Amino acid sequence: MLPKLEKTPSAISSSITVKREIVPYMDYPWHYHPEHEIILVAKSYGIRLMGNHIGNFNDGDLMFISSNLPHVWKNDNDFYQGYKKRNVDVYVIHFREDALMEGFFDLPEFAQIKRLFLLGQQGLLVRGNDKKKISELIKAIYNSSGIERLTLFLTTLDKIANTKNYELLSGVGYANSITTEDTERINKVMNFTMENYAYDIKLGDIANLVSLNKSSFCRYFKSRTHKTYSQFLNEIRIAHACKFLINKKMTISEICYETGYNNISHFNRQFKLITSLTASKYKKKYLGNANQA
Repeated sequence: MLPKLEKTPSAISSSITVKREIVPYMDYPWHYHPEHEIILVAKSYGIRLMGNHIGNFNDGDLMFISSNLPHVWKNDNDFYQGYKKRNVDVYVIHFREDALMEGFFDLPEFAQIKRLFLLGQQGLLVRGNDKKKISELIKAIYNSSGIERLTLFLTTLDKIANTKNYELLSGVGYANSITTEDTERINKVMNFTMENYAYDIKLGDIANLVSLNKSSFCRYFKSRTHKTYSQFLNEIRIAHACKFLINKKMTISEICYETGYNNISHFNRQFKLITSLTASKYKKKYLGNANQA
């Protein structure tokens, strides 16, 4: 997809930009930026899109995202209904690779961090016991300044770079391969799909939304996302289905219809195609892992 170039404001008194956002919901477009990013989702949940990855995010998610990797975080619909108990709390650190000094991270002591910059081109999700320790470091960075902040920042990078428990989310080759053209058009498609995935979306309707005929839209969407629109829609629907399996007391049949499918056989095929598991096995596996945690 062709995301929006995000311009991160420079910090006058610091080499890195650190912010905490407590807001009703995440309202970012599909975007990218020249800075590396560390993000801690202290409180929030929804759907995450990154490169060619589509999946769920939840409270406590911690990620390292290298420069120019397109991404977006979209909350579940209940965040947009004005419920006072729903809010977002995230910590975000942005920094350029040359922020401290040109070639600084080329020093041999930073070999693991340089490797992290490469892995981050796929989006690195931290898991396991290290996540809690690194999360506390990120909060400490936010609450510090000067040399203390810089020291904590380098320690945090080192901890992320040396963790053994992580997951790479996107495929290779999605960073550094984008332009700023057509941003508004792609974001229209994405937002419409996220808001209406549970309904019967007609290809003609989504094409009309961006002023294209159906055949032109299909070529356009595939050339920019490396997916057909049908594949994209199914991945959004199955991501929501995975969440419903875990968080709601619904039968698989109910989830099928709740996520926009009108045929249980088709739902089952798509679920296994995307997750490599049947819906029942996915739920059993997830709940089993949760009980062991």
